[in-house]
Amino acid sequence: MENVKGNEGEAVEGQVQQASQNTRSNGEENHLDSGGTTNGATEEVDAGGQGTTSGEPGLVSNLARMSTAAESFRYATSHKKRGHCVIFNHRYFDRVTGLGERNGTDRDRDQVKMLFSQLEFDVKVYDNLTVKEIQEILQDCKCNLAACRGEGLDSGVNLVRTRHIDEIDSGRLAYKIPTTADFLICWSTVPGHYSWRNTTNGSWFMQSLVHVLSKEVAHEDLLSIMTNVNRHMILNFESNTPSQQHMHGKKQSASIVSTLMRKVFLSPKY
Repeated sequence: MENVKGNEGEAVEGQVQQASQNTRSNGEENHLDSGGTTNGATEEVDAGGQGTTSGEPGLVSNLARMSTAAESFRYATSHKKRGHCVIFNHRYFDRVTGLGERNGTDRDRDQVKMLFSQLEFDVKVYDNLTVKEIQEILQDCKCNLAACRGEGLDSGVNLVRTRHIDEIDSGRLAYKIPTTADFLICWSTVPGHYSWRNTTNGSWFMQSLVHVLSKEVAHEDLLSIMTNVNRHMILNFESNTPSQQHMHGKKQSASIVSTLMRKVFLSPKY
């Protein structure tokens, strides 16, 4: 990695994202990652922690087509259309939120868009939407997320095989899974902590995601890749704000929650 002398950074509260690691040598700040504070770029923090989402019961159908055999250890990802990648990019916020401009987020957007397009996803990008507009788009995508823990019961979804079954096929004709299965949710930081972002190179988390996923997608499963993304961010990024000692030399760890029942491989289709 390139070593450069970092300029003094500036930390600002009240936004959402990530920046670069420093080591000290002869009294100078040496950035181990190109996401450092250089060329006038500054490090900023976003109000961290995991947000809460709520789903309404009854929105998920209890019958669906089986796309993968029950005992398969990997999800089917070789379809003609691999899937959708929806990117919500927020640089500007309504004044009533008290949140300032999130410089560097457009870099994240462009890098992630390029990566998932190369992985053959149908990518759609939305900039600076309102909460209502986001909800409408998620409804169109048939997204239903529930992140609460309590006394709720999961009625599940029945997966039914629709293709012709011959005599030698011993697989199940149908099986049932929880409605909460098959999710991999990754937050850039742990609850209650800041998420750092470099105003030129983008967030620590997104820089790490693009770097690691690009290198490992051909031979690793997605959950293993996300573990490696977290390791890369932990080892290669550290805040550089000498003028604000209470924000200087800080680290960040991602938070990963999985309800996957198989491995996800996004290797190129041949």
